[in-house]
Amino acid sequence: MSDTKIIDLKDVLNGWTGSQISIRKEETGDIDQIRISLTEATFEQRDAHDDYLGDHILFLHGTAYAAEDGAQVELPTVTYEIPIEGIKDIRTDDNIVSFETSRAQYVINK
Repeated sequence: MSDTKIIDLKDVLNGWTGSQISIRKEETGDIDQIRISLTEATFEQRDAHDDYLGDHILFLHGTAYAAEDGAQVELPTVTYEIPIEGIKDIRTDDNIVSFETSRAQYVINK
């Protein structure tokens, strides 16, 4: 994992603060999609005891919404955590970011 690429990814996302972003995660055939009014993106490297989150986590802070029965429902948390172990194929553009981790594929749209 390249720390430089992770920092670049975080910097691109921080350029989107104040915007509503859409996060699409595909994991083992299951697709989740939420929207976040982004206030900040942070990266944390830690010695985790949580096998799901792992040691490298990208945090997206803001107000989050999920689509449920065709309506937006505010989620109880304001931090969306993305475990980024094994991150690869990071692609960034003005309005879209995509990458793959050892667990899932992500597409984030502004």
